[in-house]
Order: sequence, then C-alpha cells, then structure tokens
Amino acid sequence: MSDTERPQPSELDENFGTTFAATLADEWAERGVTDVVVCPGSRSTPLAIAVAEHPGLRVHVHHDERSGGFMGLGLGIGSGRPAVVITTSGTAAVELHPAVVEAHHQCVPLLVVTADRPPELQGVGAPQTINQRELYGDCVRWFVEPGPPTAEGRSSWRSLAAYSVMATTGGRPGPVHLNLAFREPLVGPCGQIPPPDDVDPQVAPAVWGLLDEEVARLAPLLDQRGLIVCGARAALSSDDVDVVQRLAELLGWPVVADAMSGLRTPHPNLVTVADPVLRHDATAEALRPQVILRIGGLLASRVVNEWLSSSGAVHIGLDRYGLVPDPDHVLASPLHGDVAESVLALIRATEHRRRNGSACLPDPAWIEAWQAVEAAGRGVIDVVLAASPASEPATVASVLADLPAGSDLVVSSSMPIRDLEWYAPAREGVRVISNRGANGIDGVTSTAVGVSLAGSPTTLVIGDVAFLHDTNGLLGLAARPGHLDIVVIDNDGGGIFSFLPQHEVLSDARFEQLYGTPHGVDVAALAAVHGITIRVVDGDRSANLEFHRQLNAAVVTALEAIV
Repeated sequence: MSDTERPQPSELDENFGTTFAATLADEWAERGVTDVVVCPGSRSTPLAIAVAEHPGLRVHVHHDERSGGFMGLGLGIGSGRPAVVITTSGTAAVELHPAVVEAHHQCVPLLVVTADRPPELQGVGAPQTINQRELYGDCVRWFVEPGPPTAEGRSSWRSLAAYSVMATTGGRPGPVHLNLAFREPLVGPCGQIPPPDDVDPQVAPAVWGLLDEEVARLAPLLDQRGLIVCGARAALSSDDVDVVQRLAELLGWPVVADAMSGLRTPHPNLVTVADPVLRHDATAEALRPQVILRIGGLLASRVVNEWLSSSGAVHIGLDRYGLVPDPDHVLASPLHGDVAESVLALIRATEHRRRNGSACLPDPAWIEAWQAVEAAGRGVIDVVLAASPASEPATVASVLADLPAGSDLVVSSSMPIRDLEWYAPAREGVRVISNRGANGIDGVTSTAVGVSLAGSPTTLVIGDVAFLHDTNGLLGLAARPGHLDIVVIDNDGGGIFSFLPQHEVLSDARFEQLYGTPHGVDVAALAAVHGITIRVVDGDRSANLEFHRQLNAAVVTALEAIV
C-alpha cells in the first residue's frame, strides 16, 4: 500500500468508501431502483457489498460485464425502472459500451456505475487503470466523476444518487454513467449514513401534446387519403393505442404497425401484410397515400420503407422523445409530443372542422381497398404457414400465437424480427421486444434474461449466430429467478445475408466465407453445458430464402385477382 493510500488516524473508525457506497445504495432504493447487476471485481468492492446488504435491492451477479450490461438493459426494458450495473475498473468498464449505446438509442433507463482508481494512481502505469472519464461519449444523459469519497463531501452523497436516477428516467430516458474512485482499504467499518435530505423527489415527465398552431397547420392534411405507420420505439400504452385507433377510424386511414409498437392488435384498419403486398407493383401503385403519419421509429421492412419514401406523400413524424428518424430526408413535419395527447388534439380538430363544414368526410373506398389486400394477403400467408410449420416464418408466428397473455416475447434483430413484421398476424396481450435502437445482434440473450428477471414470463426467438454472439448470457441462467424459454432457429450461419445483393453477385464459396459463415457448433450441446434445455428448430439457409420467395409470390398471385 502506498503512503497516499494508507488510512489516516481519523479514518480508522470509519471507511468512507464503505459509508459512501451504503448511502448510494440506500438512496437508489428510495428512488425506486429494485435491481442491481454486479460484475465481480476488486475495486468495486464497496459498491458490491453495499447493494448486496441492502434489503430493498435484488442483486444479480454476472461474470461477464458485456452480458451484464445487456442484462441491465433488459431489466430496464422489462420493468421501466433503471437497473444499476456495477463493474470494476479498466477494460471491465469498456465492456459495457455496447449496452450503453443500445440504451441510448432505445431510450431505456440504465445506471452504469464503474469503479476506478483514485487520482494518484492515474497516469502512472497502475494496473487495471485506464482513462474512464466520459468513456461512453455522448451516449449518456449525464456523466459525473466526484472523486474518492471524503468526510467533507458527505453532504452531497444522497444528492448524487438521487440525481443519477432522475437523469436516467427524465424526459428522454437513457443511460447515466457514474465513475467512482475508491482508495484502499476497500473494506472497512461503515459509519452512519446521512439521513434522507430535502432533495426534490423525482417528478414524472411532463405530458404535452402538439401546439395549437401545429394542430391548425396539420388538420387540413387529414382530409386526404392517408396512412398511419407505427414503428419501433413507439411502445404505445393501451391509452395510446386506443386514441390512435380512434384517429384511424375517424379518418378512414389504414394502420401499418410493427410488432414492437404495441399497435399490432386486432382492428379493422390494421394491415399486417404490408411487406408482401407492396411487392406487387400494381398494388403498391394503387395504394399510394397522400399523407403519412409516422409514429415512433422505422419499420424493419426495406420494401415498405422505400415505398413510403418514394410515395410522394406529405410525411408527418411524431415521437414522444423528439427522435423521429428521417434517413431518406422526406419528413415535412417532425413533431415532439406525447402520443396520446397529440393524437387527441388531431381528433378534436377534425371533429370540430367536420361540425362547421370545413372538413371532408373520409372516402370509404380508400380503407376498403386496404382491407381487401389485407384479407387476400393474410389468407394466403396463413394457409402457407400452416402447411410449412417448420419454416422460419411459421416458427416465429406460432411462438407468438402460443404465448399466454401477459407474456413478453424478445426477438433477435435479424431475420426473426422481420419474419414477425412481414408475416405474423395481429396479437393482443403479448409485449414484443427487440434491440432495435442500434439494430445490432449484441447481447440479445442477456437482454432477454434481464426482461425475464423483471417478472413476466419471457420467450426469446433468436438465430444461431446471434445466439453464439452472446453465449455468456447463459452463465448462471439455470439458477436465476424468472421464466425464460429460448427458441433457437439454427441454420448454421447468417441466414439474413442470403436476402442481400451480395448473395446474387458473389460466388457460393466467397459468399459462404464472408456472409454465410457456417460455424458447425452444436447449439443443443452448448446449452447442455449450462444445464439448459433449448428447443432448436433446424433449417437450411437456401431453403429459407426460397420459402420466402414462394410465400411472397403466392401473395402476389392472390392480389392479381383483386387489383
């Protein structure tokens, strides 16, 4: 121990690191935190002991920081509350970066706490010491580095903990990074923690809708033939869903919604087969809208997104966090506001304009045309999937159909999320979750583990490559609380790449080397090592590509008879 780290006489009766950590743990619990992921390490000892000994906190230990970060992400998604993720110093802190990036883009509360060496050990070659200051860049809502705890700083400890929770759950939820330095000794007597102070309690984010001038500008557009598109990150509540459906009925507009939006529930205006029906040129031309109201993020379907951007329609985007994506630069009106309040304002404006005779009634032929192609496409798809129950689209659809109400379905952000969006029917009572913030396959299993720990029965549908990418998510899984079923669609490689242009222009050998990437891993045996039984659906990548083509062709044939 260096002289600079040797405890001084005034410290012998109390370890300030221990007391500081106990104060943080207590304030986090006071602020509604219930779950903490601890990744073992030495420098984080005060924090690990404090959260483990606090009666109001559940501790989930994970050996791998990368997986632990995604477990914390899943806990935040599942519960709506920030989970605390604790790591030691050095590269352990770096391992959290992918989960922080996903939490940032998906607007999920996550409180990342990295332990660090004290200032006197920085820049002198001390082991397990890197520059952790602002390690995650602009992906965090707040970064703070208060320095090693001292007696003089005791009065600020609760405020630090309180504000860290407020910052991660504020108007735009997301990750917060506390970088906390601890001097040795890392264990010692805990003094009296400061009592709760007058820190303002967390206030629920303000709810606001569109401005009056925005409503007045948009209302006349709603007289035209329009389309509502609801994508990832919308995560609509039941109240949101009700008002969006009311608007669709009032305007006579169809609704295209992905499974994550919360809006893909049975309704006469819902369209579940947009991707396959818009592959039929005559249908795509006949159904071009004049106005598109987009809520939340983009759909996974490239076909639908390209059709929307080339439609020539006026695009209105609404997002509760003000993050309306616009990669095609087509948005005329990006709007920031609460979904329910904003849509209710549009409903009231439309009803008012119709009462005073300044608004047109909807054209029934518009919604009837969409309902006709939905019925035709849905009918064909259901028949084909029933006849091929082992196909990848049928597997995803059947899992969704078989889940009991109140379940969570986590879907890998590759082919499974696309098959769900393209072919699965509407379903009530199941929340669908996918890491569509950054759209990566990082940490999918660990995310699902975190979701299951939040309390709802959870099922994960994942491809073999994404599964192998996060096998450490299985560490300790057999002994964890919660219920998680895992369905691995195993086709020995990257099935999604067969749908890309690379598949058509490269030789078979080169494509397999760079994109197909067969791995030869026995997925069931790998699961058995962890004491887990997994239901595996084997498939062939080339057969899967051909099945998708045949399914889409069957839909096109059905549409020829009605368009």
